[in-house]
Amino acid sequence: MINAKEAAKWFIYRNPELSSGYIDENTKINKLLYFSNLMHYCVDHKVLFDEEFVAFPNGPVVFSVYRDYRYHGLNLLPQQSPRIEGIQGQILDIINFVYGDMSADQLVKESHTHSLWRNVRHLIPGNPQIDFSKVEPELAEYNRALYRTYAEMDFGVLVKEKICGNTYYYLKDSFVMTDNIVENLSQLGRYGEPRFLEYIDGELVIS
Repeated sequence: MINAKEAAKWFIYRNPELSSGYIDENTKINKLLYFSNLMHYCVDHKVLFDEEFVAFPNGPVVFSVYRDYRYHGLNLLPQQSPRIEGIQGQILDIINFVYGDMSADQLVKESHTHSLWRNVRHLIPGNPQIDFSKVEPELAEYNRALYRTYAEMDFGVLVKEKICGNTYYYLKDSFVMTDNIVENLSQLGRYGEPRFLEYIDGELVIS
């Protein structure tokens, strides 16, 4: 198991906008932790973090992370990333890639579809615990499939760029973000979802 606050710092380091200290960012960090714990349980049959998740109206949270982010400076941007390796770091990378560009509201709505939260929401505000052993089979299989999809990806060469409200990803060892490309991308409308940039036969492809 790893420390939940260290994982929160890991996410903040990779997403500096999460250091704002706002309620929405607190909510988003806790959802990223929740999805990480969920995937780890589905893949490795063990919880990822050293603390329990409890049900809040906005979905599952680690109470100490919620408290320390709001009141005790956990929101501050770390000078360096906590070192998290192996399958634990791999899962954090996957969750950050899949869910990191979603808003707090989107992540809350997704967590509210899970029976892990729905089945205990009637006990709120009593801080009922989330029991990951009760994850529904369909959700467990979805998380295992998601893990298999990205397990071999080298996130160390994946670059994220935001241009005029759009988010783009590309591989730094095979793509160069030139001023000309930035200018061309700046003329495009809003996509709503991240896009991947690559060259195919010398042509820029946005997928």
